[in-house]
Amino acid sequence: MNRLNRRQELALGGLGVLLAFGACEAVGRAGLVRRTYLPPASEVLVRAVELAGDRAFLDGVGATLRAWALGLALACAIAVPLGLLLGSVPVLDDAVRAVIEFLRPLPSVALIPLVSLLLGTGTGTEVTLITYASVWPILFNTVYGLGETDPLAKDTLRAFGFGRLSVLLRVELPATAPFIAAGLRISASVALILAVATELLSGFGQGLGIFIAQAQLATDGTRDVLAGVVWAGALGLVINGVLVWGERRVFAWTPEGRGRAREVGTASAGVVGGPGRGGSRHLRRRT
Repeated sequence: MNRLNRRQELALGGLGVLLAFGACEAVGRAGLVRRTYLPPASEVLVRAVELAGDRAFLDGVGATLRAWALGLALACAIAVPLGLLLGSVPVLDDAVRAVIEFLRPLPSVALIPLVSLLLGTGTGTEVTLITYASVWPILFNTVYGLGETDPLAKDTLRAFGFGRLSVLLRVELPATAPFIAAGLRISASVALILAVATELLSGFGQGLGIFIAQAQLATDGTRDVLAGVVWAGALGLVINGVLVWGERRVFAWTPEGRGRAREVGTASAGVVGGPGRGGSRHLRRRT
């Protein structure tokens, strides 16, 4: 039954793509908008396919993906241990909550000029901003998942003489893993947004955002701009699909864990500002 549902989802998703493609193609062909502003979708798609054979363009995409992967890895290295610490030590949670709630709503895109002044334009700035924006979904999902751990399992291990670290490694961390994975999936999308946005605003160097920024300055460059956007969307779709596939394989033993995982600290909180779902209560350890 699950396989049938997935096939239906894929079919409906493909139908949606075809309808959107057809609508864009019809608008472009009908002349409602000048082709220099909105070329037909087929021309954009053809250009996007042509870019797959452009070595310089692929090198730029590779540079964007390297910054994305490095920033996301640093975010995981920071957020998971910090989330476990905050979820395990209520006193520390109370002490840093005000600082976290102050930093979390800051729009990462708005920090690009400041970080560029401090670090200059380059990979360092890009990775720093990606890391900052990507930390929050992983951090809050880790804290929330830790609070959702079955207290009976923890009490059972304590009754048999297991210490705090053993309870964390044997019960809490495995139970929190699906929540961390859900946060990682959200952060992967946020990281890609920040990677492209940082390159767009910097205007020079190498990357997918650089290609889009330079294309918009060229005469009749709309097709290249849209082709670059297609590539960015395709990368996001592939990354999300791979992570969803990995979750289903790694956490097949607890499918309900993925369903219950609260996707807090969303992209709107990490990229454009404003508090994400969950608020400060996710920093409290739930007992």
